[in-house]
Amino acid sequence: MEAFFLPVLSHFQNENFWTASAGRMRYQVTPEEENLAAEVWEGPWGYAFSTVEEKRYFPMTAQGLEELRAWGIAWAEQINARPPRTLEETLAMRAAALERKQAAQAAEEQE
Repeated sequence: MEAFFLPVLSHFQNENFWTASAGRMRYQVTPEEENLAAEVWEGPWGYAFSTVEEKRYFPMTAQGLEELRAWGIAWAEQINARPPRTLEETLAMRAAALERKQAAQAAEEQE
């Protein structure tokens, strides 16, 4: 498996986000007030074309960053242990994710 990498804490304290991959797992970490919001999904698609499998918040501290790292490594192991998908399955996952996002956007516009 590819290494799970996170920048140093000051990267997030300076209000920078981080998006990367570890094998087939994709992840994004965004600073939100005093927390780090972390999201994971299975690739190969980027965030806009995927379904987030879990979003979790960690304190924006050195300990929180280590907890986030352990959580991310566990997710990477889980996602990368899955059997590879066919091209048809991958395209169907992308289409389903787009449909859900479009439906959510339409619902927001109606409110």
